[in-house]
Amino acid sequence: MKFFERLVRALCAVAIGGAAVALLASLFLIVYSVVMRYFLNQPATWVDEFVGYLLVACVMLAAADALLEGEHIAVDIVTERLGARGKRFTLLAGVVAVAASALLLAKEGVDMVAFSRMVGLLSNGYLAVPMWIPQLLVPVGAVMMVLAAALVFVDAVRNRQRAVADDALHLPPSIE
Repeated sequence: MKFFERLVRALCAVAIGGAAVALLASLFLIVYSVVMRYFLNQPATWVDEFVGYLLVACVMLAAADALLEGEHIAVDIVTERLGARGKRFTLLAGVVAVAASALLLAKEGVDMVAFSRMVGLLSNGYLAVPMWIPQLLVPVGAVMMVLAAALVFVDAVRNRQRAVADDALHLPPSIE
């Protein structure tokens, strides 16, 4: 179990680093585009398309880390009124739903990438990017979500008191 946890956490650390780089690149590209368009009167038409791909990278690469850190959206108005058993059940049900959704997203993402490669689909924008490249982020991010959900689920089952705190539903920093 320790190996699995270290592997998932290492993958999430690399992915969150990639998401941070994509976010910073988006910031710089948008500033560049604004300067080019409004100050030099030479719009960079390719920036919007590229920033769109970077946004997908940010979301798909950061989602698994957000799950591990307990940062996903929760309906606190409901869960804060539950006891420890209700919070634990809610956590487990939520993680199962996340895993099922991520598995479906991974399967459909792989099919989407395969189809785009098969037909040689290119983006309609100025970059004419082979679409399978940005689409590959979808199944990669989804598989990472499945791994993170499995880690959260196992920890919640094995460590009842630690996995469900009185104030929050989140995975502890490490499994002991």
